Amino acid sequence: MPALLCCLALMAPHDEKYLAWVAEPASVTALPMTVGTALTAVELTKLAHGEPTMPFAEAKSGVRAPNGALWVASPRGVMYLAPGAPRWRLFHSQAWLPADDVQGLSLAADGSVVVQTSAGFGQLKPQETTLDAKMDMVNDMLLKHHVREGLVAEINLKEPGRLDRGYVQPSSDNDGLWTSLYVAAEAYRYAVTGDETAKQNARRSLEALMFLERITGIPGFAARSIVPIEDDPEKYGGEWHRSSDGRWWWKGDTSSDELDGHYFAYAVYYDVAATDDEKKEIRQYVARITDHILDHDYYYVGPSGKPTTWGVWAPEKINHDLEWIDDRGLNSLEILSHLKVASRLVGTPRYAEAAKELIEKHSYETNLVDQKLVFPPESVNHSDDELAFLAYYPLLIYERDPKLRKVYLASIRRSWRIEQPECSPLFNYIYAAALQADKWIDPAHRPEQAFVDPKEYDQAECLAWFRDVLPDTVIWQFKNSGRRDVGGMGANRFKQQRGLTVLPPSERRVMRWNGDPYALDGGSGGRERDDGAAILLPYWMGRYHRFID
Repeated sequence: MPALLCCLALMAPHDEKYLAWVAEPASVTALPMTVGTALTAVELTKLAHGEPTMPFAEAKSGVRAPNGALWVASPRGVMYLAPGAPRWRLFHSQAWLPADDVQGLSLAADGSVVVQTSAGFGQLKPQETTLDAKMDMVNDMLLKHHVREGLVAEINLKEPGRLDRGYVQPSSDNDGLWTSLYVAAEAYRYAVTGDETAKQNARRSLEALMFLERITGIPGFAARSIVPIEDDPEKYGGEWHRSSDGRWWWKGDTSSDELDGHYFAYAVYYDVAATDDEKKEIRQYVARITDHILDHDYYYVGPSGKPTTWGVWAPEKINHDLEWIDDRGLNSLEILSHLKVASRLVGTPRYAEAAKELIEKHSYETNLVDQKLVFPPESVNHSDDELAFLAYYPLLIYERDPKLRKVYLASIRRSWRIEQPECSPLFNYIYAAALQADKWIDPAHRPEQAFVDPKEYDQAECLAWFRDVLPDTVIWQFKNSGRRDVGGMGANRFKQQRGLTVLPPSERRVMRWNGDPYALDGGSGGRERDDGAAILLPYWMGRYHRFID
């Protein structure tokens, strides 16, 4: 994309057209004549040793386009430098090319590029689109392929990248959490657009969350997932129980992760989409879940009568058991957030009194200040980052006490600054919403303006992320290790090599907000497809809060 168009796209509203690259098949048997000028070996060598740093020094050929853009074929993909751009862009992986080993390329007058690889020919083509159109593509595919009994999750493909060859949507430990993201995304879309289809989508998945709580027969205890009784739950692993009506298997040992999603989804839907009858219904579910936690002294207790592995918010564990020291900040944040949701939605004094006791007797609000762990690096848990920000959102939206807001804002500001290099629109918008709540005090009504300086939450980086992210969420394999433009800084907790900087989403594997964006390599070779809710949620949240024009 030319530099001028990049700049215009940064400032474009949601419905203004911009140029995006798409990958298409190329029905040729040989490279056609190219426009522009072929680069000499000397010129390629100069580029390899010049600035900005090329991802890979080895180059087989290259072309300078009439507008000055540079295209270079390498054994690791196609490298592209737009005029005036600060960095090279890398097109690689089967998300873009038939194979990474690029043997040559040819430019066409319309700006498209035909690429010859060891696995055949492909084409990169600039295409006009809008952010709304991209979100429609993501949502359409989600609805067509990623909804099972109202639950939203990834699917496993029988052949890499081929939806037409069949797929299955397996049960997972976090079906409730992933479904919650979609409930909130469609609730926001309904609040922004008034589209009744969005309301219906959100409602269907909200009912799935409600069913997860009812199916267990234990008031307030939500299952992780469900599968029909005809299915074999053992293949999914975990703890399974038969429902009382004999129609379902439900998954137990429910974690705090799941409840993060439930409370977040209930709060968002309640505020932006619910009718009075639906609000009454939601209050019943929130009350049962919260009463269950309080009745069991801040533990989540399943059918065994014992706390689940990760359903723990009790002071004797969080504040006084060294085995839980790493969870102190996050779990304190979670329970204060859950109690705040329950207090606002349900209104029973019990919830506010419980929060007051945790704060005054056990200093839970102080635990929040440094909730984000940064050392040792190999122990940094990006899944916890997602959970923390989902809990921050209702807590900072609802809390009006100035002393507590000061502490909570200090906590989220520290967390956001650590996450800032990741350029996550979800984390940025939740942080911005927390700041916005200083002036926007009624969560039941959409703010009339943003109230927040865009520089405070990296608005430009968020819009760049949405423009760059691929609407096709097949999880192809990406290999970025060895790139000269990212460096390395050791391994993460999964022994994956990490870069010093976060690459744009189009140059790394598809992941939700619980993944490590610094990881250089990863993917499933096209055998999985993400549901895309991680793209939809921040977009419609940003639209709702008017952070996107």
